[in-house]
Amino acid sequence: MSFRRLKSELSRRSLHVSPFLVLGDPTPDLSVELATASVREGASMLELGFPYGDPVADGPALQAANFRALEGGTSTGRALQILARIREACPTIPLNLLIYGNLVHARGYQRFCEDAAQAGASSLLVPDISLEESSALRKASRKARLGHVELVGPLTDEERLRRIDKATDAFLYLVAHQGVTGVRNGSFETIADLVKRTTLHVEHPICLGFGLSRPEHLRRAFDSGARIAVVGSFLAEVVGKAWHESSPARDTKLLDDYVKAIRPLVAVRSEA
Repeated sequence: MSFRRLKSELSRRSLHVSPFLVLGDPTPDLSVELATASVREGASMLELGFPYGDPVADGPALQAANFRALEGGTSTGRALQILARIREACPTIPLNLLIYGNLVHARGYQRFCEDAAQAGASSLLVPDISLEESSALRKASRKARLGHVELVGPLTDEERLRRIDKATDAFLYLVAHQGVTGVRNGSFETIADLVKRTTLHVEHPICLGFGLSRPEHLRRAFDSGARIAVVGSFLAEVVGKAWHESSPARDTKLLDDYVKAIRPLVAVRSEA
């Protein structure tokens, strides 16, 4: 799905549950199967990461997912090939990338954006490239017709929110918690308030991530004004646990466990 079609999807004000998967985790083939299983179960967007050895924004579960993919031989070039396979299998689903800056730098902004768009990506978020440093990346993304996404957080003030909102092309990724990714317990009240406050100051749709793991989290996210809800660490934990079990049917069990975990999450979209 092109960036234009992604914007068309968002313009309809529909709601989207978006699993986050690291390309190549735990193997390239299983990575594709997890993505397609997500879509079959009802995920209407996917957020995909390229494996990286120093994922500073990720907690233990996603760090482990990155390392599994790297140990399995998934390089940037291989990740692009896996992305193209997912695009072929899921031609109408937005595929939104979250990639660390060093991987984009190493390939070159323009080449990376062109390669990602050619492989089927709809948008690109590079969380460790700040607004003040992102002009070249925005230019490259737009030239490649790849949506440019910016990141905001709980401590982003109103003036900066507006500046970042003007710089983004598709949606704003709102970090629910200050710090790294990971499953969190406790009240969702402060996060719901954060989403409500943020929507007052921006024009683009809000994508909420970091710490969402239960259906009630997604319901509250949508009720508070988020349009996209990302679940990553929880699903990575499911994959990791099954992957480390040694049995002849490990791959089948991994996929079965993943489907059981994601099914009640994606069902929230049809409830809303």
